[in-house]
Amino acid sequence: MIRSAIGLVLAIAATAPVRAETYYLIVSGIGGEPGYEESFAQQAESLAQSARRTLNGDDRVTLLSGEDATRDAVIAALESLAGTIEATDAVAIFLIGHGAFDGEQYKFNLPGPDIDGTALAELFAALPASQQVIVNSTSASGAVLEPWAADGRTLITATKSGGERNATRFAAQWAQALASDEADINKNGAITVQEAYDFTTRRVADSYEGAGLLATEHAEISGDSARSFNIALLSERIATTEELRGLMSELETLEGEIAALRERRGEMDNDVYLDQLQDLLLQLALVQREIDAAREGE
Repeated sequence: MIRSAIGLVLAIAATAPVRAETYYLIVSGIGGEPGYEESFAQQAESLAQSARRTLNGDDRVTLLSGEDATRDAVIAALESLAGTIEATDAVAIFLIGHGAFDGEQYKFNLPGPDIDGTALAELFAALPASQQVIVNSTSASGAVLEPWAADGRTLITATKSGGERNATRFAAQWAQALASDEADINKNGAITVQEAYDFTTRRVADSYEGAGLLATEHAEISGDSARSFNIALLSERIATTEELRGLMSELETLEGEIAALRERRGEMDNDVYLDQLQDLLLQLALVQREIDAAREGE
């Protein structure tokens, strides 16, 4: 009887899900002139603040900005991440600044030697995280759309090709998307990658149109997790206790399942789709009720 009980406990422990962690790396490259230097630094700090708010701390947020954002520092940060994160974890990487493309190779402009797209691709490939979001907001960033594509990775570039070489407006609007509730379309306290991308591209287009200018950048997105990956949490979604962290994790999992189900709707019988959606929405409501009760008890 005791052996059976021990066996049951061990079986439960073996199958219990490991809580995934999210890690952020924000790199602000060289500006080349004071106006850009200041803008890039502000955008990087804003994104770091959003990441810290989302994680309720800064242990898993790395910010490289200004003279600290050297090629060696970027390589060291990515190698450190590769040795720290697990396959069950997620990683979000934001690149801010100027990029260049000579027709063959993309380069991210940094203080001192630049780092090229091939070196970055190899460093990204070494990251074991099963969920990855890479946002390259630099000029000419569209040159990496194919080289950086990978399973489990959502890739966003500020331009559609390496030929769009003017300084971009994408990073400023991306930082704004993660900093407030403006991008939170469904008002659930979480901002998905897709919500942030839609907000950013709309605001970038509006900025050119409002100034009477022809847009010189056209963002692109690829990957399957944009609708289910919460890139930022607003204050009401921050977990302050272990119980809330577990409930928030359940909530995010259910939201991801709902997003994935909605994307498959065209492939499913309508009755089956509605039954599954109703079941998931009911589970979501029950978890939300537990969260509300836990917050009232704080």
